[in-house]
Amino acid sequence: MKKIWFLIVIFALSLAVKAQLYVKEGSFKEVRGFVNINTEKMYDDNDKPYAVLKIKTENINDKQRRELCFQGDAATFFEVEYNVGEVWLYMSYYATFLKISHPDLSSTEFYFPFDMKPKCGYELTLVNKPAVDEDIVKRLEKLENANNNANVDKPVEAAEKPVKVVEKPNEEIGYISVTSTPKGAFVLVDNKIVGMTPYLSEKIVVGNHKISVSLDGYEQAAKRVDVKKGKEETLDFVLVSEQEQVEKAETPRHAAVWPFGPKKKGVFSVSKDRQVVFSPGNVQRRSSKRWTFAEHQWDGGSLIDFEGMQEVVDGVWFVLSSDEWKYLLDKRKTQSGVRYVRATVNGVFGIVVLPDDWKNDNFDLKNTNISREDWMYRLEASGAVFLPAAGYRFGNWDKAVGTDGYYWSSDAIDTPYLRFNSAMLSTMTNVFDHEYGLSVRLVKEL
Repeated sequence: MKKIWFLIVIFALSLAVKAQLYVKEGSFKEVRGFVNINTEKMYDDNDKPYAVLKIKTENINDKQRRELCFQGDAATFFEVEYNVGEVWLYMSYYATFLKISHPDLSSTEFYFPFDMKPKCGYELTLVNKPAVDEDIVKRLEKLENANNNANVDKPVEAAEKPVKVVEKPNEEIGYISVTSTPKGAFVLVDNKIVGMTPYLSEKIVVGNHKISVSLDGYEQAAKRVDVKKGKEETLDFVLVSEQEQVEKAETPRHAAVWPFGPKKKGVFSVSKDRQVVFSPGNVQRRSSKRWTFAEHQWDGGSLIDFEGMQEVVDGVWFVLSSDEWKYLLDKRKTQSGVRYVRATVNGVFGIVVLPDDWKNDNFDLKNTNISREDWMYRLEASGAVFLPAAGYRFGNWDKAVGTDGYYWSSDAIDTPYLRFNSAMLSTMTNVFDHEYGLSVRLVKEL
């Protein structure tokens, strides 16, 4: 009976220490001077201005931050931007509550204590309560020792009295000391939190143990150590900030030998006396009247009707005419003698358009299956442009996605457009009405 009681206590306490997210009390506030100036994240799908909420985090690493999920009222819109140590949430200013969840860290609901204002900035602090609490660990250890040392003939009530922890007579123990730069990091022994750096342990059972340190804003680090009887093992950790880790990850593996100089904009002749540069991606719809460029050139962007395409054009960016598409792809002279190639970039089929000054030693164009890394650091960095085969739209249906590319020209009469697939390329096709949705790629003149 006593053993059953002890197991029930252990189970109840284990439930109490489950990892839990919560918003730190009093942390939500308006930040004076912090306003939304991001022109790409300015309005929601109802054309209402966003407010921006800076979510600071404690005891949540970069991977966990990127796995956070956000929900709000039925009419609330979100756009998320991940920064070092925090998340920026562009959200409808009229939202009344925010639910934040994580597959491993539970969830929390926060009701805004006052109304937010459009374009204004706010902040709150999201905390992850550790899965194992130090005080509860000590209580469990005492309960376990009490159970091991209690006389089975004594009544159950005796276990409720204060019990002195007695070491097992044959148990071999040693010690560890842990330091870190910077200090103040959580110390975990075999995934259980035992203190913070600088840390001097109490007695620890001899044998091999995993020692980890964790500090918000830094990558977690771990080492294994063999604890010997009566000896103290010293461990020192130099933590790497998440920003340093991101910069390291984004550095191309061949950067040290890359011979092509700094990244540049490709220059493309579209007539005998006109040169242009392309936008960094296809046009992407954000709302009925708001547009931006797709994040990557292999992203298809939005399929837009002819009238919508005309609304995108401004005094700087414009769409090529059918004659200019033809000159670009069929007539212009290039240093390499190659104007374009069909290829797959990061798993997406399309055509790679090469700039006027492209050199064949920049990249072996016989390789038409181009990786993400080679595209970003070899071709795109040398000015190449990729037009993904994003298909076309008729009504609510998207057709030929991934096999055919359809790009508007600016011609108002008959409206010839660029079409390509694995077998053909034409700059004079004119089958679709203006109501069809095609891809839009903008250019601007030098």
